[in-house]
Amino acid sequence: MLPDAEELFWALAGNLIIGIGAGTATLSAFSPSLPLVPGSNPAVRVGVVSIGFAIFFAGYHFTQVGTYLGPDESFTSAFLPAPDADSDATDSGGVDGVLLARGGFVVLGVVGLGAGMRLFALTIQSWSAKLGVAAGVVCIGGYIFGHIGINGVTL
Repeated sequence: MLPDAEELFWALAGNLIIGIGAGTATLSAFSPSLPLVPGSNPAVRVGVVSIGFAIFFAGYHFTQVGTYLGPDESFTSAFLPAPDADSDATDSGGVDGVLLARGGFVVLGVVGLGAGMRLFALTIQSWSAKLGVAAGVVCIGGYIFGHIGINGVTL
């Protein structure tokens, strides 16, 4: 039995975006120098790795939303988080606290994954048990924060 063509499209398109993000993150973490960015400033390095993970997260969410998109639902409204129904903030022109918190979790997740990936690269290039433990804690913590921000749930 062949997969549904529309679901296959969303899966392939999202995985292409995921691959670009993962490739950017991995190559930036392990490469001795970054293209277009002179020097090896650790903050710049973590920033570029984090951008790779942001692209990765976008691809993940793109695949997830596209696959489960309802026939009468627009992609934009499904892709972007909806305001909390119990919040009066959007009615009064304010900021929805739940959306703000979820956005903060996504940012923490992306930066945590970026920093953790760079620590993993340093651990592999020059073995250190302390760096390995720090890399694991930071990277997994980043993943958990990002997952909470994207999906609104811990696991």
